[in-house]
Amino acid sequence: MKTPLYEQIYEYIIDQVNKGLLNHGDRVPSEKELSDKFDVSRITSKKALDLLAQNMIIERIRGKGSFVSKQYNEKDRESKNTTVTIGSEKRYTFALIIPGFSDNFGTTLVKAIEKACAQKNTNLIIRQTHGKIEEEEKAIKQLVNDSVDGLIIFPVHGENYNVELLKLSLKNFPLVLVDRYLRGIPASSVCTDNRLAGEQLTNYLFTLGHQNIGFISSSPVGTSAIEERVQGFQLAYSKQGIQLKQEFMLLTLLNSLEQTQVEQSLFETNYEIIKKFVQSNPTISAFVACEYDWALLISKVLQDLGHKIPEDYSIVCFDSPTHPYKRPDYTHIKQNEVDIANKAVDILSEHILKGEKEPKHTVIDFTFLEGNSTQTPVNTYDR
Repeated sequence: MKTPLYEQIYEYIIDQVNKGLLNHGDRVPSEKELSDKFDVSRITSKKALDLLAQNMIIERIRGKGSFVSKQYNEKDRESKNTTVTIGSEKRYTFALIIPGFSDNFGTTLVKAIEKACAQKNTNLIIRQTHGKIEEEEKAIKQLVNDSVDGLIIFPVHGENYNVELLKLSLKNFPLVLVDRYLRGIPASSVCTDNRLAGEQLTNYLFTLGHQNIGFISSSPVGTSAIEERVQGFQLAYSKQGIQLKQEFMLLTLLNSLEQTQVEQSLFETNYEIIKKFVQSNPTISAFVACEYDWALLISKVLQDLGHKIPEDYSIVCFDSPTHPYKRPDYTHIKQNEVDIANKAVDILSEHILKGEKEPKHTVIDFTFLEGNSTQTPVNTYDR
């Protein structure tokens, strides 16, 4: 197995001392000098120097640098084991930055990330941003200043992303994005195959006999997960040979995490938007809701208008809560939060331990579950 880069740096310093090229009290190359020499991130070179200091081979003096320890003599050189093992490593600290979480999506993800970190003897700090970019930026700055070793970030929705994310990625700071990726940010990411998932949900409605299907969501701009679900919806129409009417796509709902309005105002605003959408498109017989919350809201609108689900309208969505002993309320795509979590922690660990800098975009499989919200329309012809 290839020796991790930080071990190579560790062994290089040991070799320099043993050969007499570095003597007691001599200054050891800095994190930046080692980073440039070995073409690795500063995190990797810092890890090597930390381990050298931990084993009392060097002394690190704040503001001056690192120096070969005067206590490191010939006897020490013979007895020191220069091969670094997992047991000799310090305990790392990861941080998870997330907008928020609920039972339908997020709670399982957080629990799985915590479990994966614990299995790797790694501490975990969790910070919620409540969907606000300024809170995300604040969290990143504070956590980096507190010297966490790596970050797992669930970015907020929105067209504008946090500039701090770009700074981190350009510095090769250990970073993994979950649920979505950000264009222009060269960082590793772990996501569901949202395009395929959106296509599968829409195709399912077509197989039931629905011909006119609507799509409801908040704005997809800047949020890869939503963008790809929209693309999957459009692709399903294209493969059916059916022309998609643009008015069948509602992409203007306000996301509560991204707005400053009070919750009741947001509910009323989105309720009226959906109500107008339904009334303006009487031929639609089924809806793809981009998120579970939108499925709940359109269900209420339809029921308030005197319609029944699924008798009059079918609804599919993403991440509906499931019950162990009964059929789900909604036919939906269930994202594999455990696999997403485990992969994110694995990638972040490799970034730190092996000094890997090449971003990895990993796509995770999903599960399709039938629920009580869909059926063959009473009349298969257009309304």
